[in-house]
Amino acid sequence: MAAKDDVLGFHAQWYDPRPQLVKDFVLKYYPLTHEADMTDVKSHRLFLKRSKLPSTIKAGDFIVGGKVIIYGRELSLVEYADPATRNRLATSSNTGGLLLDPSTTSKWGDIIAAAEQSGCRITECRTVAFAGRAADVAAQELGTSPDAFMTGAGVSMLVAFRGAGVASLAAGSGIYPLSGDSNLFQLAAENGSTATFDSCTCCVLKPHAVKAGNVGTILATIQAQGYDVSAMQSFSLSRASAREFLEVYKGVVADYGTVVDEFAAGSVIAMELRAEDAVTQFRKTAGPWDVETAKELFPNTIRAQFGVDNVRNAVHCTDLEGDGKTECEYFFDLLQ
Repeated sequence: MAAKDDVLGFHAQWYDPRPQLVKDFVLKYYPLTHEADMTDVKSHRLFLKRSKLPSTIKAGDFIVGGKVIIYGRELSLVEYADPATRNRLATSSNTGGLLLDPSTTSKWGDIIAAAEQSGCRITECRTVAFAGRAADVAAQELGTSPDAFMTGAGVSMLVAFRGAGVASLAAGSGIYPLSGDSNLFQLAAENGSTATFDSCTCCVLKPHAVKAGNVGTILATIQAQGYDVSAMQSFSLSRASAREFLEVYKGVVADYGTVVDEFAAGSVIAMELRAEDAVTQFRKTAGPWDVETAKELFPNTIRAQFGVDNVRNAVHCTDLEGDGKTECEYFFDLLQ
């Protein structure tokens, strides 16, 4: 599996629900032909012969910590299978991040977009309200005053990135670079969600939009239209969780099973957006579910600008008036 053979090797795991066991495989990916094969580690038998992968799977998905769905099996890539693959992907595995204090709130989208344009890709993000001891710990790690995190609404944003552009992440007013081993994400998790569950709607950036590096630009579009981003967090959904969240849309949304697969195909980013009549207004901002209709009739909407097709249409938005709070609670309460 030398790099010159253009083969990438990974140790992959799949949870088989029938015997309730985690099964281990060596997965080989062939970038030139976009094919893969898999060998069962325990039996040493070929589990999947070399086969063409669907276009929904991208070459960039093959990275340790990534997740791919191949023929209905949700595979987690847990380690490189050989030194050549590790060396080849080392640059794209560089990690780092940013803490954006409350003074930067209105610029979150622009700051993240600039990082993505430099070659960074988001691996994790979440809003956090640092206060008391948590603010002291954050200030100590970053070498600043706790007061920096307690201005205005007191909501900061943590963003972790991977990629060659990580080295270019720089400090600025209210912007603090983070090392790849920062403890602040754990501290933020202990602090809980910043969601309000009031006058809100739910927006979910789909995996294809996250992988494409469109998070910052979409967020900037949302902020420019006056929505208050009261909570934002990345999630890696299992297919079971994706089905549970989307259950209300079963029988309503075409290609429901494929939509579930898209939700589970990588990291999603959920947002609680607040505004007057938030559900109705954000449906207009998102645009029609059908991307071609959106492009023809509503070209300035999110789905028209960033959608690929009716499954990969950039964002999910709450459809029914009474479901905004419920959908936000799913991500920012139940999944916490």
